[in-house]
Amino acid sequence: MAPSDTELYQEIPPGTRVGGHYVIRELIGDGGMGSVYRATHEVIDMPVAIKVLDRELVTQPMVVVRFLQEARAASRVRHENIVEVTDFGETDEGRPYMVMEYLEGEVLSSTLRRDGPFTWDRTRPILLQVLAALQAAHEGNVIHRDIKPENVFRLRRMGSDDFVKVFDFGIAKVLMGDDGNPARPLTVEGRVLGTPAYMSPEQCLGEPLDARSDVYAAGILAFEMLTGRPPFDADEPSVLLYNHVYHRMPKMSEVAPELGIPSRVDKLIQKALRKAPAERYESAHAFAEAILDEADAGSSSKWPGLRALLKRRTKK
Repeated sequence: MAPSDTELYQEIPPGTRVGGHYVIRELIGDGGMGSVYRATHEVIDMPVAIKVLDRELVTQPMVVVRFLQEARAASRVRHENIVEVTDFGETDEGRPYMVMEYLEGEVLSSTLRRDGPFTWDRTRPILLQVLAALQAAHEGNVIHRDIKPENVFRLRRMGSDDFVKVFDFGIAKVLMGDDGNPARPLTVEGRVLGTPAYMSPEQCLGEPLDARSDVYAAGILAFEMLTGRPPFDADEPSVLLYNHVYHRMPKMSEVAPELGIPSRVDKLIQKALRKAPAERYESAHAFAEAILDEADAGSSSKWPGLRALLKRRTKK
């Protein structure tokens, strides 16, 4: 019998010990730089997720440095809406790994494929949580650069099925080092990194980025949650990049008129999607405040404690 896809990529066999006290159980995911395994902390019998750098990438110094930066970027920002990184090391064969909290649920992209477009009442608290995570990251001098449904994990917590956590800081930009000095850039200016459907115009052009680039991506995320698709759709990445830079951003009411998305919501999201960073919300916090002001204007939500989401900041 031919091996399953999981067996094909299960490079580390179940039962393998990593870092002295983590025991690999099963492969649960495959990312751009490595595979993710469910494991158990043997001493305290606690489930964890371990991301291990792919074997063929270990010989590429810049990839190893970026993997380490992902661990540092995620671990330096403590927030309930960001997946927590708790440990880092190397396997016996010299492959870097990072240990993260183990979550049971699904990525937001899977929910969207199954449930279709969300209502505004459902979209709003999810978007607020993503913005709270981004605000915490930005306050920690980290720009995520790859916000998209695949990097938002949905689980049940605090009485909601739509509690979310942001993860995958693999291409995050760290603005300041731990010593308080500007961090050494890992890419040369002009190089484009990210997922084309969710990239800001300045990111598409390889220009310097700040928090407003993540605000743009959060606007794309909101657009997709509400309409079932991102604003620009093309098979060629170059076409997507061109559209973000030069084409008019469509309104959600134009893309999905049958959904009856309120004009006030369309206007709210459109501001996050302005071509010029200076015309967007100045921060994730400002975007969230605009959402909460809209909620105060009379739209009812079934998800409690909306303003409390914004008040939860980086854990000291």
